[in-house]
Amino acid sequence: MKKLVSSIETPLDCHLARAVEPDDVGLPEGMEIVHECVGGRWRIRVSYVVRRPDDILTLKNTLDDIVRALQVIEKSIPQ
Repeated sequence: MKKLVSSIETPLDCHLARAVEPDDVGLPEGMEIVHECVGGRWRIRVSYVVRRPDDILTLKNTLDDIVRALQVIEKSIPQ
């Protein structure tokens, strides 16, 4: 068993984290998603205890989902 941790640093304001927090339910056993505010910017930390090879794909898919949500948020913010 290994615990993998991935951190996604965004240029987005912390208050935008509320847009994706409702999706952080029903996570696989051993997975945790933490939204942090660092220097006024939103950081997402995903940790997952990998027990078998398929768990790496689960982690990848979760990270992909988060990145897609961030892209939608970024596109919806007026420039």
